[in-house]
Amino acid sequence: MKKTAIILFFLITALSCSDNQQKLLPASSGNINNISVVTNDELWEGAVGEVIRENFGRPIYGLPQIEPTFSLSHIPSKVFSGFATKSRTILKIDVSENEGVFNFKNTYASPQRIIQITANSPDKIIEIINENLNSIYSTMYFNEIQEKQRRIAKNLSKTEAIKNNTGVSLKFPSAYRVAKADTNFVWIRRDIETGSVNLFIYRQTNLTKQSIIEKRDSISKIYIPGPAENTYMSTDLIYTPNTHKINVGGKQVFETRGLWEIEGQFMAGPFLNFQIKLGDDDFIMLDGFVYSPGSTKREYIFELEAIMRTLKD
Repeated sequence: MKKTAIILFFLITALSCSDNQQKLLPASSGNINNISVVTNDELWEGAVGEVIRENFGRPIYGLPQIEPTFSLSHIPSKVFSGFATKSRTILKIDVSENEGVFNFKNTYASPQRIIQITANSPDKIIEIINENLNSIYSTMYFNEIQEKQRRIAKNLSKTEAIKNNTGVSLKFPSAYRVAKADTNFVWIRRDIETGSVNLFIYRQTNLTKQSIIEKRDSISKIYIPGPAENTYMSTDLIYTPNTHKINVGGKQVFETRGLWEIEGQFMAGPFLNFQIKLGDDDFIMLDGFVYSPGSTKREYIFELEAIMRTLKD
């Protein structure tokens, strides 16, 4: 009994110290999807930097203009101190005999994620990056998703319209309003300076043999009208939509990215669509779409993805 009490004491003390250490850390800085790349000038300006820019700054599919997945900022290793260490997401590249990929959380600030890649030569660093690219990329991408969800959670909408009409729930900011609700359907949107950010949720049983795009367009025809009579949102098939399987909360999801348009109108933009099977004959379609002419759209689509990934049934 006494031994158990001693173990519990040390466990509680260790947890308390860990909590206090995190509370003492300063707040990290950095916008969503911004990565600070810490390495020396020679590596950044050479082949290593090219590989990093090519893989982490690659364009996002489904946007009307070229926008990178991550915005990269180079911080020379020699000036990585003080405020620079407070960056929220850091990719650190060093030449060292200690070879590998190392993952750190909340080292200099909180929340913070540092991925460190070290090897004894630039060629070996490139080899390690290529061998571990998917895991490094996924770690950073989902770290950004989690951070966006953390920020969203600070001011959540309290509406029950989605739960009442579709039986599922989503966590989204109070800046969104319910634009339309019907049996098995809800459309939420938030106004922005240049247009709007939108998401519709549709529940269906006995899914027909329609493709995802055919189903998306049939829903839009009913619920998402255009500015003129007999116009509605549809998928722009000139820009081929891209569909692949992903996993969201343990559920298999068909994710589709592409462009939407309103025929005969100067209205178009990107969309992100999730089709999710909930039961044998029970499906949910989530469709986020952005109208914001003349502006970048990466962050809007990313916000919609972060919201869509909070789905609970």
